[in-house]
Amino acid sequence: MSCGVTQAALADPNPGVECAAPPLPSDEDAGCGVDRWTPFTTADGRKLRVSSTLDPVFEAKGFSRIGFRLIRRVIAQRYNGEDELSAQHVAQLSTLELLRIDLATIARGLGRLGAETAQQPSLIVPISYTSLSTMKGRTELVDQLKAAGALVKLGVICEVLDVDGVPPGVLLSTISLVKPFALLVVGRLADANPKAIFRLEGAGLQAMSFECPAGLSDAEFQAWAVPTVTAAKRVARSVMVYGAGTPSRGGILAALGATHVGVS
Repeated sequence: MSCGVTQAALADPNPGVECAAPPLPSDEDAGCGVDRWTPFTTADGRKLRVSSTLDPVFEAKGFSRIGFRLIRRVIAQRYNGEDELSAQHVAQLSTLELLRIDLATIARGLGRLGAETAQQPSLIVPISYTSLSTMKGRTELVDQLKAAGALVKLGVICEVLDVDGVPPGVLLSTISLVKPFALLVVGRLADANPKAIFRLEGAGLQAMSFECPAGLSDAEFQAWAVPTVTAAKRVARSVMVYGAGTPSRGGILAALGATHVGVS
């Protein structure tokens, strides 16, 4: 991987009235940890809770685990049940609401990581670009990145979400402020196609990540993977592809130049 971090180092052998968003709680607020952040009520009156799960990520060539990535779910609680918000709906939330979601994701993830019997090499932490683009957001999140780093062997990988369409120069300025606190800074694309990938040239990304489209036949998978991974390798040295589905598809991605895969 770039910046002196090798693949081996990460391998683990073993309409209406506009309302103000709710303020972020202070250290003196009742409750601590994850309960500070979730559930919460949005400016438009919805009650949201955040769930975070651990998903294993593997070094592509040797298929050895480098640790986990945090997968977040944002769920709207209703009187007759719950609905998960899509990534597009999450991205439409306010800056403070997105920051709450980021902090809740990390807090829940650290709780789950602490329950693991063995210390992991690394942890991939998703953070919204919107949160990082404010001083308050960076301050809060850097504290959480430090806390996460203390629980893993090699350091935290910061995965910046919602980078689609962000000008490369603006993205470069933002991620440079978080690089000192992360093993790697990854740009996560929601729309992984060569044109979108090439727009991020010059953004200083050490790695790129994206999901494999679901439900592809073998031929469709190959037709998607070849141009997508090839384009990503032109922009960043490391390429992480999630949702490969099977180890054999992970092997195909490795042969194309992907450095890390997630099967589930």
